[in-house]
Amino acid sequence: MKDLEQILGYQFKDENLLRQALTHKSFANEQKLDHNEKLEFLGDAVLDLVIADFLYHKFSEDTEGGLSKKRASIVNEQVLSQIGLELKLNQVLKLGKGELQTGGATKPRLLASSFEALVGAVYLDADFEITKNVICRHLAPVTESVCGAEDYERDYKTRLQEWAQKNFKETPRYEVVSEEGPPHDRHFFVSVTINDKVWAQGRGRSKKIAEQEAAKVVLIDKCNDKGCKENSKDEL
Repeated sequence: MKDLEQILGYQFKDENLLRQALTHKSFANEQKLDHNEKLEFLGDAVLDLVIADFLYHKFSEDTEGGLSKKRASIVNEQVLSQIGLELKLNQVLKLGKGELQTGGATKPRLLASSFEALVGAVYLDADFEITKNVICRHLAPVTESVCGAEDYERDYKTRLQEWAQKNFKETPRYEVVSEEGPPHDRHFFVSVTINDKVWAQGRGRSKKIAEQEAAKVVLIDKCNDKGCKENSKDEL
């Protein structure tokens, strides 16, 4: 469980809460233990509040319907189960024999609900602000994606792709060059290649953020941002 705490970026004061968050109902029924369903209920509510607060302030002009759609694109089974895999919950979840036999450790629904239970456990063990920081750290790549889709000026990848298509008739290629830092504070270095030439590198806490940063360097530092789109490949 120490490895999980390191990746999560939070160390529990009450390890019983962590154990409960990792205990599925199928295992609890066999061993007569407390399971994680109530923690899941709490964590689901905390997740919704954190993301709703973020979206409310980030997209202040949006309607209720628009904010709801954005929240649904961030807080859903697919996203949360992927975070569960990144935290390696499939390796530490306590499951009953039946769930183990049917591959329960990798079921998206189970991984997502376990992550929600983990959020609930952090909230009870710490406070709202600490829990908010943990949530934001692990959902950063998804929230960045949502923001980029809504804000063209900040979506450097899309802008660079348009320029590359216009001038070279090809799409920029991004490649992870290296990774640095411990699992809970990982940084990625990504290069961007156009027309068989490496134009720049970007750094970020996720691959998507690093890709955006690499595209930004090309647009701003290499091509003088807005003027880059109008310049020809010969001028560059």
